[in-house]
Amino acid sequence: MRVTKQRTAILDFLRSKRHHYSATQIYDAVREKIPNISLGTVYRNLAQLIEDKEIISVETSDKCVYYDGFTADHAHFVCEGCKEIFDFPLILEDSEPSKAGFLVENQRVVYYGLCAKCNKK
Repeated sequence: MRVTKQRTAILDFLRSKRHHYSATQIYDAVREKIPNISLGTVYRNLAQLIEDKEIISVETSDKCVYYDGFTADHAHFVCEGCKEIFDFPLILEDSEPSKAGFLVENQRVVYYGLCAKCNKK
């Protein structure tokens, strides 16, 4: 797929932040640089960036999708209270699939619950 200024702007935005953004939030941010970009263009580019393994997506329990430009192996914690998404180190150990002879190329771990702040309430 060819590199476009829209795709570059989206990827640059996501990689410059250590946060998780919805497509609408990305659209609003990128529109500051490319005023005529459409939300459809943002969605198409996000899908392509995921396919190319340039970004990852995280889905909340209410089916909202957020995008992450940090692609190193890590786990996510989605707070069901405040809806914040947190990054955590992923401890890679021999997993059951590896022990059974499968080749594990990546894994995704998402925890759901209450963050420390919401848990105190």
